[in-house]
This record gives sequence, structure tokens and C-alpha cells, in this order.
Amino acid sequence: MGVAEPFATDGGFESTAAHANACAEEALAWLRRLSAYLSERDIDAMRGDLERRIREHPGASIAIEFGVGIILGTLSSR
Repeated sequence: MGVAEPFATDGGFESTAAHANACAEEALAWLRRLSAYLSERDIDAMRGDLERRIREHPGASIAIEFGVGIILGTLSSR
């Protein structure tokens, strides 16, 4: 049984349930890969990976940092 199958009781919800199930399965696979990465690497290796990604994609890194800063600023002002 998929994650969203209990919600597919009516025929109109089948495509939505199938889409939700696919998204949930993809998120679960991503979390499993993340868990494996975190358990296999130490802090120095993760730092090296992060530095390499920032060098490869500086524009995206700045955009992500800006977005995280906005979110943290909004949360801290409450």
C-alpha cells in the first residue's frame, strides 16, 4: 500500500493520490540517500563536499544563502 492510497476512496481522487504517492516515495528515497550520506561521512568530508559545490555553482549558492537569510530573519523577528 502506498502512502496516499488510503485517501483514494473516490474515483476523482485517484490521480491526485497517485501523484501524492509518487511524491512521497521520491521524498522517502531522498531521505534514505541523505541518511546514508550523513552516516558514511565525517564533518571534514562534508565540509569539502560543500566547498566543492559552492565553487561549482556560485550563483545558486548565493541565492540559497539569501533565501535562508530571509527565512531566518523572518523567524527571528517574530
